Amino acid sequence: MSVRDEIQKAITEATKSRNQVRLECLRMAKGALLLKEKEKGETVTDEVTIAVLRAEVKKRQQSIEIFRQHGREDVAKATEEEIRVLEEFLPKQLAAAEVETRVRAYLAAHPEANHAGKLTGAMKKELGDLVDGKVLNEICRKVLE
Repeated sequence: MSVRDEIQKAITEATKSRNQVRLECLRMAKGALLLKEKEKGETVTDEVTIAVLRAEVKKRQQSIEIFRQHGREDVAKATEEEIRVLEEFLPKQLAAAEVETRVRAYLAAHPEANHAGKLTGAMKKELGDLVDGKVLNEICRKVLE
């Protein structure tokens, strides 16, 4: 079952259970996917779907920071709930400790990667969607210090 089909199934379940927050979030995600399909002119693949969902999560994370700066904790909490719903459809991320272990192992095998940018790029190719780029960069910088 594709990620898009899973989202559609979750929309149906949220409608039946009358979970409005989840339903609205899933509908927004489906809308973003439909916009991407219209842009490309074809049905999107799972990889594109995951990229779209990651972009939606990042938008919401940025919004949370802004909401908290303006003292809107209630809206920030609702946005965090939306992120939890979207993350259900994304591949699971590696824990920071696991990422650090892999970075150290890579650095031991490739000592020429002594710059944070080179190391981050190489690790991103190796780990792919298993880790967020921002987190990976922070860990690479920490390991190189």
